[in-house]
Amino acid sequence: MNRGARTADQEEQEGEAVRPPGVDGALRGTLFTPPAGRRSPAIVVLPEIDGYSAGTEAAARRLAGGGYLALALDPFAGVGGTPPLRSRADTVAWVLSLNERRHLSDVAQAIAWLRAHPTADGRLGLLGFSAGGRYSLLLATEPHGIDAVVTFYAPPWPRESLQTVMASGDHLPRVRPPICALFAEQDDFVPPAVLDRYRAATTGRVGDEIHVLPGRHLFANPVRRAYQADSTEQAWRLALAFLGRHLGPH
Repeated sequence: MNRGARTADQEEQEGEAVRPPGVDGALRGTLFTPPAGRRSPAIVVLPEIDGYSAGTEAAARRLAGGGYLALALDPFAGVGGTPPLRSRADTVAWVLSLNERRHLSDVAQAIAWLRAHPTADGRLGLLGFSAGGRYSLLLATEPHGIDAVVTFYAPPWPRESLQTVMASGDHLPRVRPPICALFAEQDDFVPPAVLDRYRAATTGRVGDEIHVLPGRHLFANPVRRAYQADSTEQAWRLALAFLGRHLGPH
């Protein structure tokens, strides 16, 4: 099966609502299963900082169509989910209020839960968008048995207004699995100087890929105004090819 292809049944799959364990209680997510009835590599999908959305589910659904057991996870469910973010000030206040180490611990428990799923075959990847990509890289520095990481427009270093945020770029030498980093050409959160710094920080890593695609931050989220269909399809072709090389087919 073409890992990028999606059947009609897969396009309509609603997924199964699940409650993976977290640090202080259950999290929330939706589990999407691949068409074939065999054990599969598993992938946790982490959303942008404004939280779980239809775009998170669309990504997991697409991965399931590519042959993966995919969990669209709300990493902020333990604190009631993301509040309404009506302005940049709301977003900054929300980011600064987060106990990121606690949320990373929540995701780590969800990773273990997914790995133990009866249809998972032991291979596991992380795929994250923006802040979810940053979380993915931070988790990949720890011994969670992660085999591959894909990040969509994940800022490696925070802006000056967010200096208390954990910077995944500072931890790149400790990231264990290969990384496929997908960036946008016109991204205010990852300007050219930051992209150059990221390239320098990952020089010499084996298996890593860096791709820069037309568009702005959030270009791959179909529920956002920045959505750009052509770049999204190109990004997913690159991501699925990378995952196929490092997680493998069935």
